[in-house]
Amino acid sequence: MQIQVKEPQHKLPKESLRVGLIGDVIFDVVMLLIFAVLLGLDFYFDWPSWIGTVLMILLIISIPFGIIGYFATVINHRNWRYDMDEEYVQLRQGAWFQKDQLIPVTKIQSVETKQGPLLRKYKLREVEIETMAGEYSIPGLPEIEAYALRNEIAAYAKAKEEDD
Repeated sequence: MQIQVKEPQHKLPKESLRVGLIGDVIFDVVMLLIFAVLLGLDFYFDWPSWIGTVLMILLIISIPFGIIGYFATVINHRNWRYDMDEEYVQLRQGAWFQKDQLIPVTKIQSVETKQGPLLRKYKLREVEIETMAGEYSIPGLPEIEAYALRNEIAAYAKAKEEDD
């Protein structure tokens, strides 16, 4: 017996990419500030010279990783897909290492939406799905769509539970 599962069709909105990039920039700025403070402390307290060398190497390495992180966020956003039907919630993510997940609706224990300050600014929410095997999330959906998806998953899960 072979089950036909259609490809996930829904993409994340462009606003979620903006939120991801802003998060990347905030992370990079915080890391640069930490390196700047540590280098300042190294200079001020005259720590052993190897500490300054290690800090400079880490600072130099962090710059290309920040740039790669920016492109990785853009590429991952382009490849993120989700969908749902009465049997499964489907998640597809990743460009180089693609991950496809099928979450049986009957295994879902809870569904919730979350919203941090950046998501709130762009009126987006994250949908989190919890099963016995773990937690899954769909980041950055418009609020109306996130609530509709949450309610749809809950309705299908309840309908399946009543059928059993």
